[in-house]
Parts: sequence; structure tokens; C-alpha cells
Amino acid sequence: MFQIPSNFVVDAEIESQVLNFLADWHSIVRTIQVKTSGSTGTPKEIELSKQGMLFSAQNTIQFFSLTAKSTALLCLPLSTIGGKMMLVRALQSSMSVYIQTPSANPLKSGDFSIDFIAVTPMQLKVMLDESESKLRKIRSILVGGGPISSELELQLTEKEITVYHSYGMTETASHVALRKVGYGGNEYFNSLPGIHFSVNENQALQIHFTALQSEVIETTDRVELVSETAFRWLGRTDFVINSGGVKIHPEEIESLLAKQIPNPFFISSVPDQILGEQVVLFVEGVESISLDFEIDFPKYGRPKEVLFLPKFWYTQSGKIDRIVTRKQYLDHIK
Repeated sequence: MFQIPSNFVVDAEIESQVLNFLADWHSIVRTIQVKTSGSTGTPKEIELSKQGMLFSAQNTIQFFSLTAKSTALLCLPLSTIGGKMMLVRALQSSMSVYIQTPSANPLKSGDFSIDFIAVTPMQLKVMLDESESKLRKIRSILVGGGPISSELELQLTEKEITVYHSYGMTETASHVALRKVGYGGNEYFNSLPGIHFSVNENQALQIHFTALQSEVIETTDRVELVSETAFRWLGRTDFVINSGGVKIHPEEIESLLAKQIPNPFFISSVPDQILGEQVVLFVEGVESISLDFEIDFPKYGRPKEVLFLPKFWYTQSGKIDRIVTRKQYLDHIK
């Protein structure tokens, strides 16, 4: 039976999850089974090498200067790669880590000093609104699991708070690149040591991470490649809308609408007899939003209709499941 390490402080209700991970990590098996987030399809079980996970953890430890004297807060689900990698970083660096049950505002209770925290964009937004003074005391803030809205970026800049936005996925054992956001921020992701990038014929990012696997890791993220180690993220190729032969990237429009819509929303399409697809705006909740946006949309990018749904479908990691939500809507109107 494995014991909780002395540098771990764990909420009682998730102690068994931590122990299960430790048992897997210290077993003779050289891989760890993890489940993908399902953001582009059905979640699936994959195996990651422990050696690759250690390499990834060491990259993060060095980048954020984490030592045995550092303190971290783990507030992500332990079922996700983000949660698992926080445990690996703590094991590798011997830093102290508070492991709590995930919540919208991890800083709401407790008054402990934190050097490092990893959160989702939603958690960052709630902490910024409700616990700004505590947030300011954290030396290094890592944000992952989805895009950071332009509204949140502006809020961080105005409040002179800097965070690091991560680019990565389950298949890459957490992040492979980081972008400084907020005060002193920029628009380019830069790779961590031992990782470089290329693009395929569709301008989708390809990740070369030989410490994790010999094969190139293909993504569905369209990027502007600046160099082998830097890129600007443009959107997901698998969400691209083809309306009358014009390629429209939903994420580009969503960033423009972020300040206008308080409800969860996303841009997608519905079939159109003439255009093939027409751009629509899906909004979760009551019908209280019109299309009268005073926004300079990209050509053909203005939504033709707002479609209100009482409840969206979500992936196991808490992201909006665009594919299933859109399919359920289309099936309903047939």
C-alpha cells in the first residue's frame, strides 16, 4: 500500500484518487493509461510513457524555477492529464503541493502561500473576479484546457497580471509550448526544450517530441508558423466552416463576440441549400440576445441566426462539445 508523500496535502475525498495514481506511477509498467479530453470526438484511452511524462515535467519545473522550497496548488481533476502532470511535477521537484477537489474558484477558501498553480480559463476568470488579491500573490500561473478570450486577456493586461497560456493535449503529456498573456504578453506560443514544430499541407500544426514518441504528432490546430519553435494559433481545422467556398474559422469570430455574450456560446454552421453551410451562433440559455452586434466581422463571418438551446453537451473535461451539441440540434429539427 502506497503512502501519501510528506510533501502532499490532500483533500480527504480525493485521497483514493491520488493513491491510485501513485500505485500506477510506481508500478513496473513503463506507461500510464490516460483518457483524451474528447474535444474533437469520443474520448479514448491512450498510453503515455513515464519517461516522456518525466521529460515534460522537468521542462515545466525548469521553466517556472520550481524547487523543493516551492508550493503548488493542484485544483484540476486528477482524471485529466493536467491533474496527473501536477502530481508528477511535485514528485520530481519535491515541492509541496496542496491537492484539492476541483472548483470554480480554487482560492475561495484557504489562506496558504502558493508559488505555482495550473487552472482552466474559466477558473482564472472566476479567481480574477472574486479573489484578485490572492491571485496576485501567486508567482507563476499556468492556464490551459482551452482558449483565453480576448476579454480575459484585456482584463489581465489592465490589472497588470501576467499568466502563461499553455498549448498541449493529452497525447503530448500536457503542454509543449507556452505564451505569455496579460501584462507584457504576446501572441506567439514558444516551444519548450526538446520540442519543435512543422505544419502539414492544411497548415495544421505538427509536433516533434522525440522524448515522448518517435512519430510526429498530428493536430487539428491551424497555425501561423513563425519558426520551428514558435507559432500563432489561428483555430481548429476540424471546426472550419465552408460557406459558399469561403473558409471561416469559428474561433476568430468567437473572440470578437466574447465581450458581447455572457452565456456559454460557440460559432458553428447549419446546412444551406445554396452556400452548403451558413454561419450560426449557438447560445446556451434563454432567448435574450439579438444579432445587432456592432462588430467588424471577417468577410461572410457574421452569424445569420442565433440558435438558443436550454443546455449544451459537454465533454468529460468540461469543454463545450460542439460536435455533439450541433448534431443534437440538427437531429431535433429534422
